[in-house]
Amino acid sequence: MEKNIFCWLTLKEAVNFINENNKIKISEADIYRNALSRKISLSIYFQSFVILRRVKTFKNKPILSTISDNIINRLCVLEKKCFLNGRNFTVKTEGIYINPENMILDTPLLGYEFFLIQNLLANELKIPSPLKKTNYGITVNIKEDVYQIVTKRTWRERLNEQIKKLPRREHNKYLPLKKQSSLDCHNYFPIYDLPPDACFVIKFEEVEKIVSYQSIKEQLQPPLPRISTPLSRMFWLSCKHNEKIGSLISQPYKLLSIFEQWALVEGITDRLSGDTLKTALERGSPKSKLR
Repeated sequence: MEKNIFCWLTLKEAVNFINENNKIKISEADIYRNALSRKISLSIYFQSFVILRRVKTFKNKPILSTISDNIINRLCVLEKKCFLNGRNFTVKTEGIYINPENMILDTPLLGYEFFLIQNLLANELKIPSPLKKTNYGITVNIKEDVYQIVTKRTWRERLNEQIKKLPRREHNKYLPLKKQSSLDCHNYFPIYDLPPDACFVIKFEEVEKIVSYQSIKEQLQPPLPRISTPLSRMFWLSCKHNEKIGSLISQPYKLLSIFEQWALVEGITDRLSGDTLKTALERGSPKSKLR
């Protein structure tokens, strides 16, 4: 595979690049699956200034610590749902706050970014979104260390931001807190979602891993059974003139679930292939040039 001039690509660029330059075909869903199974690493491109602080870990997992019950502290430090549900846990960080020079940072998928990737995969597959996990913030890697993304605000600014995120019926309960005079000093607070101008990207060496994995996967798959053209013609005609499935003839992967259901009813347990179905319909179509 010819080396791309860029060291990283957007996920859509990566899909196009792989599909145009290799004998394999993938989708964004394949990238998300590989990332969630830890076969590849994704990165986050931060277009704006970010601040990081190292996360304390044990056996490659972030250590959690409890925070004080002070209402202002809880409201400013905790994610909205944690605050409303009475959870007082946050990721434990240590050391100095740093400003990374490199704005492309790998993510270990140890924080809320794991859920974000799960959600992107669900959207690609048109399946229900995953249930939200407890949000302890966004994490990134620098060498072997894990860092949490934080923001620097005055307590007053942070309080205003956090109150706005609460349900409207809760606003009046906490607005009196803003009158306190000790809220004008600065502090660092966790960020609980990707900044609006940040996005997931993939480094070129990870693109090469995907190509390698997919190539091996295709080599291990048994060849698809060949269906003769006359049989494909009859199959196409049967589908075309079936009232229930005729409208889906150009969408073979949607037809697959129907065939699988019919197979179960008749006691057929063989695994059906969407690729075989697609090939048969393409070969059987009157417009097909396949022989």
